[in-house]
Amino acid sequence: MARRETGDDALQQNDQPGRPPVALILGGIVAALAVVFVVQNTGDANVKFLWVDFNSSVWLVIILSVALGIIIDRLFSIWWRRSRTSDD
Repeated sequence: MARRETGDDALQQNDQPGRPPVALILGGIVAALAVVFVVQNTGDANVKFLWVDFNSSVWLVIILSVALGIIIDRLFSIWWRRSRTSDD
């Protein structure tokens, strides 16, 4: 039976030797956009969460929020994979 490629496999596969993988190119584009975002958002933001109240740069607040979202996503996907494999 032939193996179907998933989206991740297609991004990591490199059909032509000597050319960078598509995932590396997309990662570079995302990194460049992140740098532009940080440079353009240097203002301050007042952050209120539960009993904590502080001022911080807008870019720092958003990057910390994205990092927290990535951590939550990874933890959820690990839990999801373990729950699916334990059912089999």
